Amino acid sequence: MIDIPKNQVYAAYDLVGKTLGGKWKVTKQLTKSGTGGNFSVCYLVEYGGKEYFLKALDFSSISHSVRLVDGMSEKLNEFRYERDLSNYCKDKQVNKVVIIVGFGEEDFPNYIIGSVAYLVFEKADCDVRKFMDISQTTDVAWCFKSLKDIAIGLRNLHNVGVSHQDLKPSNILVFNEESKISDLGRSMCENLKGPYNDWKFSGDQTYAPWEVFYRYTWTDDWHLQNYMTDCFLLGNLIAFYLTGSTVTALMGYFLPCNLHPAYYRGSFKAIESNLLDAFQNILDVLESSLPSVVDKQRVKRMIESLCYPIPEKRGHPKAVNSREPNYDLQRYITELNYLQTKTEFELYRLTLK
Repeated sequence: MIDIPKNQVYAAYDLVGKTLGGKWKVTKQLTKSGTGGNFSVCYLVEYGGKEYFLKALDFSSISHSVRLVDGMSEKLNEFRYERDLSNYCKDKQVNKVVIIVGFGEEDFPNYIIGSVAYLVFEKADCDVRKFMDISQTTDVAWCFKSLKDIAIGLRNLHNVGVSHQDLKPSNILVFNEESKISDLGRSMCENLKGPYNDWKFSGDQTYAPWEVFYRYTWTDDWHLQNYMTDCFLLGNLIAFYLTGSTVTALMGYFLPCNLHPAYYRGSFKAIESNLLDAFQNILDVLESSLPSVVDKQRVKRMIESLCYPIPEKRGHPKAVNSREPNYDLQRYITELNYLQTKTEFELYRLTLK
């Protein structure tokens, strides 16, 4: 079989130099590793003297196990959902979340597949993984400020009926001093029909909570199930920011082999005590890895309540023991603000020695 270069088959791989929608001038194609995107072709574009980020639908990612027409239809449905959900959030004035600034669909001749569907976003400085790798000014106080931004963005999404489901380092973008949640493509919205509405978890399995791995359905309440998943993902992010690891990544190290999700087929309730034992070991490892300048006990308690293995008991202790929803993030926003201020003071105090 002749191996034809992608940029001769798919117009989406050959956009540099083209102008889309009569305004978006495509200047540079970005690598997958530089964008975190696995199902899109990403570019830098210019308009009005400002640079933006463009994401074009990648039809080459369609599985060979499905018919091409069916695969293209599925991809277009996903594209339309992300576009519509982003516009929904824009109309609801959701902040701390990356929203599209433009979109379109165009056809180019001289390609086997000349259709290009694209979304345009405000261009970030980088995602949080790269920022934490290269920034010489990154400190623990900045981490708490960024995490507070994320918690605010997540609460804003919840307030308009959206569960993000895919909160992870590559989906946190840094804009100068502000962090925003990006990539609504895997999100669920109670007010929009989407491709993932019937899924138990639509995000990256690398960051999934305990109940997903054990196929444990604990509630029929849409808000509880999905927002508590987001709570776990926020706790994972806190652990990642401050230690470089996550609760999900450490799960396998402390579970007996016979209770590993790949092998265990019994009930979730039967192994709750085992999961709690493993979780305590995870918390001890994370605590020992926390920077000395932070209040380790407060951070540990925050991760513990957000990532608690038993989802019915997950959430801020004061919320769990009251009538307010377990998933309400306002107490965590307040806590992160306190930790930011306290850490700034500790760092300043150290400069005086």
